[in-house]
Amino acid sequence: MRKRLLSVVMSVLIALPVIAQKVNTDSIKAEMDKIELTNQAMKQMIDRYKKGVIKGDTESMNLLGMECMSGKNVKANLEMGLNLLDAAAKQDYVDAQYNLGNYFFIFWLQKPANDGYFSQGIKWLKKAVKAGDNRSIIMLARFYNEYGKYKKEPSYIDGGIKVLETYPKVSEINNKDEQVLNAQAWLGTINLGKWRMDNDTTALRDAKKWYRILLQSQLEFPNFTQYIDSLQAVLSMGVPMRIDPMPTAQEIEAIKEQAANSMGGFGGGFPGGGFGGGMPGGGRPGGAPGAAPQGPRPAQATFPSGNMQQFVRNNTNYPENLKTQKINGRATVSFTVDTDGAVINPVVTNHAVVNDVEIFIMDKEALRTVMVMPDWIPAQKEDGTVVQAQHSATVSFGSSGGMGGMGGFGF
Repeated sequence: MRKRLLSVVMSVLIALPVIAQKVNTDSIKAEMDKIELTNQAMKQMIDRYKKGVIKGDTESMNLLGMECMSGKNVKANLEMGLNLLDAAAKQDYVDAQYNLGNYFFIFWLQKPANDGYFSQGIKWLKKAVKAGDNRSIIMLARFYNEYGKYKKEPSYIDGGIKVLETYPKVSEINNKDEQVLNAQAWLGTINLGKWRMDNDTTALRDAKKWYRILLQSQLEFPNFTQYIDSLQAVLSMGVPMRIDPMPTAQEIEAIKEQAANSMGGFGGGFPGGGFGGGMPGGGRPGGAPGAAPQGPRPAQATFPSGNMQQFVRNNTNYPENLKTQKINGRATVSFTVDTDGAVINPVVTNHAVVNDVEIFIMDKEALRTVMVMPDWIPAQKEDGTVVQAQHSATVSFGSSGGMGGMGGFGF
């Protein structure tokens, strides 16, 4: 069936200029009579579209064209559908330009060797973008990306990235507009794909940047879990991942002093003054009275604001459905602060469990909270050698208000 449809589409595209001229003649009413109604309940609406087309109304051309393409209320007629959309698009009707671009994208996905589908789709999407249609920005970027992957040509993928970066407010954390989040998600995904194609570490860091912006949203975006998993994968690739500017030496000293004063001692901004395996209130570095003396305290990384606890409290979202059901729990995420200060290799080490049932959404939210942290100040030995440091954060949901007990340990 799909092959037959593709054959019809190809013949329509070849005949398109001739048919388009035909639609613009006095015989347009006869052309409308060829459209067969299949849903009698929609007769009044379809008749209204037909009358609009006869009068030259571009909105009616677009809507009737979509009906012909979908075959929902009239018999599917790709030839008529494409011509109606083409006629409206040529009169600068933006919805028709977007719809044509979308259909040519679908045709190309089914037959990628046909460059004509690509050129036609790109042409109409560019026109829609120029007219200010934000939907077309995302569709154009996706088209460039898929074409670039098929051709193994990174320049097309770069073109898709540049197009997406023009999306309004795409660089801002957004809690209202799902289309902005969609653009951010595609920027992360396309950059991740670019890295997989040519091992460009800049693209991998850009993927981290866009996923991190996306995941700081408080809006419950569909497929959020997918992007949490994607960012976790990005942070586990074993390449330098810092994207935030490193503070100056003077700023670093001020941050460390603030952390020591506000949090009671060591731990890189963790509460409790100790480093005892992530336990809040970890006590003195020397351990409990009577305990054997411990070795030198491992070097610790420092959270950039000096207070990781406050960051977690401000950035953890208690899932609404769990809050409504008054389900409380906690999950612990362990991670490494790399020598460049980036958080890498985040893993849920203690899962949220309620009544012997693991609460998956709490684990994911704890993971998300850790991964949207800014880059840290890396750990440094007394001799000045920069080293990795291991840390953990326990995030609680419920009566603690998302604050949780948190701690860290390093090496």
